[in-house]
Amino acid sequence: MKSNWFFPNLWRLLSLLAVQGLILSDISYNTDGYVSILVYPLFILLLPILLPVPAAVLAGFVAGLLVDTFTGTLGLHASAGAFSAYARAIILDRFSPQGGYTNKEPIASPAYFGWRWFLTVAGVFFAVHLLWYFSMAYFTPAYFFRKILPQAALSWVSTLPVVVVLMRLFYPRN
Repeated sequence: MKSNWFFPNLWRLLSLLAVQGLILSDISYNTDGYVSILVYPLFILLLPILLPVPAAVLAGFVAGLLVDTFTGTLGLHASAGAFSAYARAIILDRFSPQGGYTNKEPIASPAYFGWRWFLTVAGVFFAVHLLWYFSMAYFTPAYFFRKILPQAALSWVSTLPVVVVLMRLFYPRN
């Protein structure tokens, strides 16, 4: 793994936090929280592929904690960020190319793997993130079919187009 991964990821985190906190949080408030467009998990997905899982989990926790400070959710995003970072390793392993990952493709980006692969991985990743997020928000299985699943599905459908637009505009290149 290259040693210059820290600052580009810090810049990505700060940019996504600004978009999340200043623009997209208003959409969640205007829909009474029923639809939440969450783009900060894109930071977690775009961490270096070969980054050790504990470092990714810590980065996901910190990213979520920073979002929690903007939204006042007291650990909800931190929990979802840490869980998603852990699940990211499993998802990337499941969708790894034949022969595994190398240093030639440092991040999970369409620039390295193509749009079909990226949309599949991002779709699964954001589904896992949103299901965990809403499960922790309600913290009871009694609401799974009535609130958690519909909110996660609507948020997933709303989040993925925004992720695609962001990736088309700013996706990392070599």
